[in-house]
Amino acid sequence: GIQTADGQEDEELLQKLMLVAEAASLITERSGMLEVKEARDRLQEVLAQGRARNLPKERLAPTERQRRRIHNLYQDLKGHLRIYCRVRPLNNKEKRNKDREALKVDGTKLQVPLTGDMFEFDGVFDMTSSQEDIFDASCDLAQSALDGRNVTVFCYGITGAGKTYTMYGAPGADGLTQRMIGEVFRKARLGGDNVTISGSMMELYNNYLVDLLRPIDWQGRQNPTLSLRLDKSGSVQVEGLAKEPAMDETELQAMFHRGLEQRAVAAHAMNAESSRSHVLFTVYVTREVEEGEGQVVSKLHFCDLGGCERLKKTEVEKEDRRLEAIEINKSLSALGDVIEAVAKKKKYVPYRNHKLTQLLQDAIGGGAKALMYVNCSPAHSTIRETANALKLANRAKSIVNLSADVKCPPSSPSSPGAAGTRRP
Repeated sequence: GIQTADGQEDEELLQKLMLVAEAASLITERSGMLEVKEARDRLQEVLAQGRARNLPKERLAPTERQRRRIHNLYQDLKGHLRIYCRVRPLNNKEKRNKDREALKVDGTKLQVPLTGDMFEFDGVFDMTSSQEDIFDASCDLAQSALDGRNVTVFCYGITGAGKTYTMYGAPGADGLTQRMIGEVFRKARLGGDNVTISGSMMELYNNYLVDLLRPIDWQGRQNPTLSLRLDKSGSVQVEGLAKEPAMDETELQAMFHRGLEQRAVAAHAMNAESSRSHVLFTVYVTREVEEGEGQVVSKLHFCDLGGCERLKKTEVEKEDRRLEAIEINKSLSALGDVIEAVAKKKKYVPYRNHKLTQLLQDAIGGGAKALMYVNCSPAHSTIRETANALKLANRAKSIVNLSADVKCPPSSPSSPGAAGTRRP
């Protein structure tokens, strides 16, 4: 038969897809970051062209597999745990009190002249940075989650440093969570895969897990209570946790805001709306694998960590407020111990020392991706607490990919972390 012009264009595009995929197959971990990024961008471009022309999915599959591999390699070269620092402007209270700035930003370095400390991170966002700037540094991780990788985004710092604003935003200035939710659905639509998305939200308050999508009684308790376990694949499962499906970003955003309304917040001297808990919002991505091989389930966590300041700084008077501060600091110390153990390739990783680290066991180390924003106040009045937060973030920077190297005894299994859980 006579080949139509459209048919000829399709054949030419299929040939281009094959050539780009073959070129990408030569890219390895020894390739430079720029070379890897350019290969990824070319793969994304030709795949978009193929989908626009409605080419058969099976003809796109080899190129798509290369795209996933190259995208993951690019993220690995950027770092399995990337640490960014965000410095907020002085707030109105600090200005009224004639507080002064005590931090100096120099490219990717942050200097604390009072203590003599100098810290270097993957990036430092100064007081002029926007919510869009923060998102731009993170948005690639939405694709990693869709590709089957477990991903965690942390916001960390002292109370009042801007963690919640960075993570959740404010009216007219969406935070990282809302923007990443939109990016997940946008990428899922473009990818053309059979993907289902659901969400959950929980709070860790005084070492007690609360499902923020289920009713809470007047004592802040629930029945049945939540419990943690590892399944056969090493994935963390939370028994009793509500997971709700979302057809689009509007539904997932509504779920997220409903959970926020139940978040435990306590007023104390440093910040009238400071959270005295950790909050974990999780997006679950279930993707059908090619050729009927089952499903891959991955998680995209957004973890808003409670304030890390010293107990005496909070000026708490009530016993329950004091216990909250102690428990938050204990959990953050446990998180630091786990990160250090993974980074140093220790045989024993103390995931079981706190529920926070148990929850994140498949999100720290291995092939999982993690990104931490350490939020900083520039104020002289809080500079020692800020310096302490920066030191823990600097400690976290040393994490490496240890998916095959860290082997733990049965009482504390290693984090699997690599590709998401595969289901038959």
